[in-house]
Amino acid sequence: MAIFDKVFGGLFGKAGGAGAPRDNAFYYYVRCDKCGETIRVRVDRSNDLAQDFEGGGDNPSGYTVTKGVVGKKCFRTINLTVKFDSARREVSRSIEGGEFITADEYEAQATPAS
Repeated sequence: MAIFDKVFGGLFGKAGGAGAPRDNAFYYYVRCDKCGETIRVRVDRSNDLAQDFEGGGDNPSGYTVTKGVVGKKCFRTINLTVKFDSARREVSRSIEGGEFITADEYEAQATPAS
């Protein structure tokens, strides 16, 4: 049974605990300029980053992610671009149609007041 758990354990929703898969993502929080909606944006470190090659060679000099984000209120596209170095550390970020906010600001607006 242990081999079954190792092979198929992640497929059937074992949540939490030791050996649980780590969320391999960056999270960004944005606010729409038009309607003020706050949105959490997930950037998968393995699949969303495009490799950048500068100066020749076979190894990437960095990575870039460009995302078009649409909320639930106004359906206006917010475009964000984030650049990373070769170790996947953020180097720069830019946004059109919105602004970057903190996780605390996102949580404050997403959580209804009691």
